[in-house]
Amino acid sequence: MNQKNIFTGIAAVLVLQGILFYTMGDKVVADVYPNLDEGGASATHTMMTVVAMLSIALGLITYSARNSAEVLWAYTVGYGLILLNTSKHRFMDNVNVPIPAMVIQLGIVLLCGYLWYQQSQKK
Repeated sequence: MNQKNIFTGIAAVLVLQGILFYTMGDKVVADVYPNLDEGGASATHTMMTVVAMLSIALGLITYSARNSAEVLWAYTVGYGLILLNTSKHRFMDNVNVPIPAMVIQLGIVLLCGYLWYQQSQKK
């Protein structure tokens, strides 16, 4: 497993996630927040489209940075923070966060942390 292959996989997952969030945002919002009224669901769906575009953008950035070891610390810390925030919503705020999303986030943190550790051992 090298950084180029791992980052290419992460990029593909992020772009696919963004496309799915954009096309299935209504379903995701209804599953995560089943008690929202029409106005709340509409506003949340709008935010879901923003998250979808951010996911696609991050996937494209990840793909373009797949050969740069200088971004490993940022990906590890950044996705660690995302995972912590998602875990807070899931376990403390009782938001119905999809478990596959949390597994993907954990996988990205572990892979980036592994690559970061490998890179630090080469120095």
